[in-house]
Amino acid sequence: MTFSIVIPTYNGADFVEQALLSALNQSRPADDIVISDDNSSDDTLAICQKYTDRIKIYRNLQGPSGFVNGWNHAIEKATGEYISILHQDDLLASTFLEEVEKALAVYPDVKHLFAPCNYIDGEGNSLQEPDYCTSEIKRYTGIEYVRAYQTIGRPHIHRCPGVVTHRDIFKVCQYREEAGHIADDDFFYRVGQYTDVVGILRPLASYRLHSKSETGHLKNMQLVQRLAHDYIFQVKQWYENSFMYKEEYDYFVYWAKYYVFSEFFLGIRMNDNSFLMQGKKDIEILRSLNIELPRTKKAFMLCYSLLGKQIIGKVLSWIK
Repeated sequence: MTFSIVIPTYNGADFVEQALLSALNQSRPADDIVISDDNSSDDTLAICQKYTDRIKIYRNLQGPSGFVNGWNHAIEKATGEYISILHQDDLLASTFLEEVEKALAVYPDVKHLFAPCNYIDGEGNSLQEPDYCTSEIKRYTGIEYVRAYQTIGRPHIHRCPGVVTHRDIFKVCQYREEAGHIADDDFFYRVGQYTDVVGILRPLASYRLHSKSETGHLKNMQLVQRLAHDYIFQVKQWYENSFMYKEEYDYFVYWAKYYVFSEFFLGIRMNDNSFLMQGKKDIEILRSLNIELPRTKKAFMLCYSLLGKQIIGKVLSWIK
């Protein structure tokens, strides 16, 4: 079996060398390490070019094309049987591929594997470690995997670093731009329709939280609006879908209601009419799917309709 580690890059000069070295220093060497750059304007490529004797570098001169397209471009360049995406600011433990190969020896038919990760800050200091790791190699059915992803860990049982997927899966299940900010979650929710999943329940990757990350650079209102859109998308795609049970579907409903109401609420509080109107539209979309907001939130909306934006906005301005 062969393994590719692909690193999609875009203006990642701050951390890309650390990510690349974690890929190069595997105890079980990768058969293929690919940098797929989305037309960076900083020193990302210059840093990567120091290692051209050990890696392949591709550049999308039409970029930047967005982070999801960046992932897909990187996957297209991989030659290995199994492909692992490593974000430019994250890290892999030196034994990651070795542990994956051992797990595949036990479960050779499985085509998607994961290991949990630690959370680190911009300086590499530990922020959070998973408290559910038993060191076992555990096999999940597709729906068991979705349930684990939704309910274990803070916020999930794993993140993108520390995942390996057989290239055949990408023929039927790709990362999708329309899934938005949670395109990685969206992929993980769908992959269990095509294969069982193996979890190597020990932390073998590090997920970095910092201000320049895709999430970190967004302002709060931007992030709320994007997540409102993204969870509506999840609700729509799993509405009456036989793969997802009610419990798993209700997870998307909960977060769709949370972010849609937050969008409406922030529109009033921040006196942003476009935000407010989008919140109203998104509430109507949920209603068209037979999803109603909780009573307390509906009561707030009734007060708004009776008293108007100015009065409600003034009341909210008094609340810290």
